[in-house]
Amino acid sequence: MPRHTRANSEGKLSRRDFARAAALAAATAALPQTDSVQASAPTQAAGPQSSRLSPAGEAQLQAILARYGKRLSDDQKTEVKRLVTQAQKTSDTLRSLPLDNSDEPAMTFHIYRSDRR
Repeated sequence: MPRHTRANSEGKLSRRDFARAAALAAATAALPQTDSVQASAPTQAAGPQSSRLSPAGEAQLQAILARYGKRLSDDQKTEVKRLVTQAQKTSDTLRSLPLDNSDEPAMTFHIYRSDRR
C-alpha cells in the first residue's frame, strides 16, 4: 500500500520512490527468460516500436510509463525506452555467460578499516 507524501502529491519523485523504481528495473532485467517468453518474442516483433524489446523489457517499460508517464515529456519517454532497451541488451549479454553454481567471483571485497593494518 503506497504512502502518499507531500512530495508525491506535488508531482516530485522522492529518493525512496526512485530507489524502489531502480530496484524494480534491476530485478526485472535480471529475470531469466523462460521458453514461453522466448516463444512469444516473434509475435512481439510485429509492432515497429516494440520490435527491439523482449516481453520482459516491454513489461518493464509499461510499468515505468504507468507510474511516471504523466510527469515525463515525449522526449523523456523515448529516452526511458532507449535506456530499457540498453539495459535489456546488457542483461542478455550477462545471461549468455555460462556459470556453474561452483564458480567464484573474480574479485572478493575486502573492507578497509583504518584501525586495523
